[in-house]
Amino acid sequence: MTGGRITALGTAAGAVGTLGLGAFVARRLLFPTPYTATATVRSATDTQVELTATRDTRLPGTYDLQRDGTRAQVGAILDTNAETVRRSVTGPVAAGEWTWDALRYDEPTEVPDVEPEPATTHVVHVHGQSLGPRQVLRGIGVWRSLGATSEIVDTTDLPLRSLDPQAADRVVAAVRAARARGAQRVVLQGWSAGALACSIAAARVPVDGLVGISPLLDVASALRGAVRAAHLPAFVGTVAARITTTPVLSRLAGAAQPLATATWQSSATPTLLVHSEADVLVAADDVAAVAERQHAATVVFRTAPHTLEWNEDPERWDTAIRDFAAGLPSGS
Repeated sequence: MTGGRITALGTAAGAVGTLGLGAFVARRLLFPTPYTATATVRSATDTQVELTATRDTRLPGTYDLQRDGTRAQVGAILDTNAETVRRSVTGPVAAGEWTWDALRYDEPTEVPDVEPEPATTHVVHVHGQSLGPRQVLRGIGVWRSLGATSEIVDTTDLPLRSLDPQAADRVVAAVRAARARGAQRVVLQGWSAGALACSIAAARVPVDGLVGISPLLDVASALRGAVRAAHLPAFVGTVAARITTTPVLSRLAGAAQPLATATWQSSATPTLLVHSEADVLVAADDVAAVAERQHAATVVFRTAPHTLEWNEDPERWDTAIRDFAAGLPSGS
């Protein structure tokens, strides 16, 4: 075999490998596996728990330990070393393995406060790609305390979930139905890809406010961030972005059709963007660009991974929503 043929084969193999990596990264964004974590309780009292130190148990903020129908809230970090983390806890927990849960609630009925009826403000909540409707429940309580009703748009049955074109269709339909019921003010609150669906909807139907939590502002940028976090070459992110948005190529990532809309849409809707410096999928430059273009308000958290800003500081998160709501117009 000549040197030219060997070089050509090597180039072809490299191209195939790059496409394979790009498709893998694209698939992880389009069809992510829900993240699950466990925590090992070494010892506990009624007010403190000693946990084996991991990435999750070291995260500041509020989380739950859950096992066999028992749930205990874990709070402030009291002490830490290379092997253990000691934190506050709301009740006694037994030693052993527990589920480490960031979502706090399983059903809307578990969220504090009672759903008001009737209400002049209605909030449409949209989850992201991996966690489903549970993801948005942490964001309902503050709106209930403000006298607003809430509705969850579930996209888990759609081919591309919240990145599917039908997701925005469902949000638009929810807005119109709320108006028909007499809602004077309608707000959209989306998490990750759900925020992008809300942005697309807000460009199509008038709404009074838009809240993006860890908002997926640009799919290509998110893919580049995912590639950096995985310590892969930067060009893999570019290839992954091309795969997600190109007919035929999108099938490499498991999507029959490419993404129809992959960037945040401009609108005059009052907007709040809540994001974290530690979020690898939401670039600070993207947030700054949207904030400048749309005069959006921003609230920045420091340590939260993607969509865990509420957990880092629930009080600050709720205050941000209250302050934003207070500045919204009375209604369309």
